[in-house]
Amino acid sequence: MASFKIAALQKVLDGSVPLSELELANKQYNALTAKYRDMLQKDNLLVQRTTNMEHMEHENESLKAQINFLNKELEITKEKLHTVEQAWEQMTKLGDDNAMDKATKAITNSEISSISKKIAMLEIKELNERQRAEHSQRMYEHLRNTLKQVEERNFELETKFAEVSVLRINNTISHILEAYS
Repeated sequence: MASFKIAALQKVLDGSVPLSELELANKQYNALTAKYRDMLQKDNLLVQRTTNMEHMEHENESLKAQINFLNKELEITKEKLHTVEQAWEQMTKLGDDNAMDKATKAITNSEISSISKKIAMLEIKELNERQRAEHSQRMYEHLRNTLKQVEERNFELETKFAEVSVLRINNTISHILEAYS
């Protein structure tokens, strides 16, 4: 019976791994895990930088479009102002023929000029508010898409980390089983 136990113990000993090799393997595994974590952090930083850069590019494109739109609106406003001024000149010429007194002309002229400036300012304010709303909507959509990408990337990283953890546990269990078999 003792020889059977000795033979069984010898068989287990032959199938086992020396403790120094197990410790070396665990150290290598821990080093690889640390490198993998570092790589994931660097990858995460790169994703964040890329996202920030995409956000800035989108912002830049949006501002360029806004500038072009404002330039077009400025041209249209200048044309409107020019048309109003011409109409005013025509009216003042006709007013001379109708013998309007100078005081009435001056009051009417200043009122029309004031009203036309107010109209132009209100149109510009309306345009600015519309552009702000459009810009805010575009930025909201961009940020929503960016958040969705970050969530997807986070899910991928969590999945990979879970896989690595399961592999580590399986390797540890395998080493333990090999040591005791």
